[in-house]
Amino acid sequence: MRLTALLDNITAQGGSGPWTPHQPLSTPLGSSDAAEFDRLLAGLLPCRTNDPELWFAEQSTQVEQAKALCQSCPLVAGCLAGALERQEPWGVWGGEVFVDGAVVARKRGRGRPSKAEVLARQAEEAAAREAAESVSASSAA
Repeated sequence: MRLTALLDNITAQGGSGPWTPHQPLSTPLGSSDAAEFDRLLAGLLPCRTNDPELWFAEQSTQVEQAKALCQSCPLVAGCLAGALERQEPWGVWGGEVFVDGAVVARKRGRGRPSKAEVLARQAEEAAAREAAESVSASSAA
């Protein structure tokens, strides 16, 4: 449907009136022009030029590679906004990792976490507790 026809339909439903362009609309793209545009656009989007499985990988190294490729994409903000709106269940969208419909900092691989990861998480939690205790002790004094 042409834009002018769409706007005329909106007018019939209470819009602001018929739209008259200041410049005539160019002729619609031919099939070869549309194919050329799609090819050029696909060359700019890393998710179209790389293996699509990379954006839904199980291994955290591949997920991080997909996130890094997203940083060069011109549509990264729109991709992320669309994924949040659709509540994507998983994958890399807009340079962020989705797991169960929520954005997470990094994806953990399958299976048990390594001892190093568990120890690092425990150290972070202990440091956060100590910081909270020092803040509450200084505010009580």
